[in-house]
Amino acid sequence: MDNDKRKELLEKFANRTLTPKELDEFWMMIKSGAHQELLEEDIDLEPLNVREVPVDIDESLSNIKNSLSSQIAQKKHPLKLIYKITAAVAAIVLLVGGFKGHQHFNYIQDTKTFITVNVAVGKMQKLILADSSVVTVSSGSTFSYPKAFTKTERRVFLTNGKALFEVKKDPSKPFSVESGDLQTTALGTSFTVQYNESYQWEKVSLYTGKVVIKPRNKASKQAPVFLTPGKAYEYNYGSGNMSRFDVVVNDPIGKPELLFEHTSLNEALFRISSYYKIRIDFNPKATLSFTVNGDFSNQTVDETLKNLAFIHQLKFKKTDSLNYRLMKK
Repeated sequence: MDNDKRKELLEKFANRTLTPKELDEFWMMIKSGAHQELLEEDIDLEPLNVREVPVDIDESLSNIKNSLSSQIAQKKHPLKLIYKITAAVAAIVLLVGGFKGHQHFNYIQDTKTFITVNVAVGKMQKLILADSSVVTVSSGSTFSYPKAFTKTERRVFLTNGKALFEVKKDPSKPFSVESGDLQTTALGTSFTVQYNESYQWEKVSLYTGKVVIKPRNKASKQAPVFLTPGKAYEYNYGSGNMSRFDVVVNDPIGKPELLFEHTSLNEALFRISSYYKIRIDFNPKATLSFTVNGDFSNQTVDETLKNLAFIHQLKFKKTDSLNYRLMKK
C-alpha cells in the first residue's frame, strides 16, 4: 500500500466515509504500523509505535502523554509544539479507540455466531475450540459451538450423538455442555457426553477432574449430581425419568466406537442408533438385564443387530433403510 492510499484511508476515516472493504484495509494498516510515516510527515515528533499502545484507552493516553512530555522540554517553540502534541494525542487516541471498538464488535458477533458440525456415519471429527479445548465428535453426531466464548462462560451444545471433551482449565469461565435435558459443567476435565434424542437417553462419563450435572430446566427440582473420575451418570427420560451411577472402565481415546465392555444392551442399542443415524424400536424394560461384550466396529448395522439378536435370543426386522425392530422370538 503506497502513501497516497494511506492518506486517502486516513482522510476517509476522519470524515467517516470509509466503505466496509476500506474499513478492513484501514485497520490492517493500523495493526501493521504503516501509518507512522504519515504522522512523521505531518507532525514533527519522534514516531510513536501504535502497535505497542495498550488496548485500554486510559492506559494508552497515559503512556502517550508520558512519551511526549519528555519531548516538550527539548523543543524551541513550546506553543507550536504543544499544539502538535495535542493533535497527535487526539489522532492516536481516535485510532486506538476506533480499533478497540472494531475488535469489540467483531468479538460480540463471534460469540453469537455458532458453528454446527454434522459428522457422517463411520467418521469422526476432532475440533479445537476458541479456548484450546479439544472435542472429538463421534459418528452420526450433531454438535454446535460458538466462534468465541463470552467473558463469563464457555457453553456448547450436543444435539445428538456422542462427543469426548478435553477441557482447557480456566476457573473463571466454566465449560458447559448442554444435551437434551442435562447440563454438564466442568473447569478442566476430560469426559464424554452421549445423547440420543429419539430415546431421550443421556450418559455422562468422567475420566479426569470433576463435573456437575444438573437439569437445563431451572424450574426442575432434581438435585445436581457431582461425578468423580471413573464414574458415570445415566439419565433416561423416555423410560420413566430413571437415573443411576455406573463404573467407567477407562478412557475411550483411541478405542473403537462400537466396543462394548459389560455394556447394557439398552445402551448398546442407543449408541448403535446414534452411530448409524437409524431408529431401533424395542422395549427397554424387557431388555434391561441384558449386557453386551465385543467389538462391533467392523460390521454393518444389519450384521450387528443380527448378532445381538442371536446372543439374546431375540429377532430383528428391517422395516426400511432407517428403521429396525428388535423383539422377542
